[in-house]
Amino acid sequence: MAEHRDASVRGVPLHVLAVVVFGLLAWSGVVGLAQDVPALAVPSLIVGVAGVVRALSTVTGLLPAGGAARRVAGGVTLLAAVAALATGLVLAPHGTDRGFVIAVSAVLAAALAAYAVLGEPVRRPAGAG
Repeated sequence: MAEHRDASVRGVPLHVLAVVVFGLLAWSGVVGLAQDVPALAVPSLIVGVAGVVRALSTVTGLLPAGGAARRVAGGVTLLAAVAALATGLVLAPHGTDRGFVIAVSAVLAAALAAYAVLGEPVRRPAGAG
């Protein structure tokens, strides 16, 4: 049990960094909405908010280690990544900027999906060093 607690404490700084990074994405989404750039702002806002909620729930221990709650949280985070990508595709302007907006939305969605899959604490079997 002490090894599991030790492993989760080591991961805290990375999840705190994720809170900062996803928080900055959410903030840029809010600023983008205020500047009337919804094609880039909405996917950024979706990814930022979903990432912050997921990282905070991991750091604060709201989700128990392992179990169905973590799988559901991961699924919801992946769903948010898909929603961000779909929103970027729908809101992308016609013309030369369309490819750029779609690429940015895809990169943001991929970052959130990677965090959803790889952001879990590593569970080691008892006795493994």
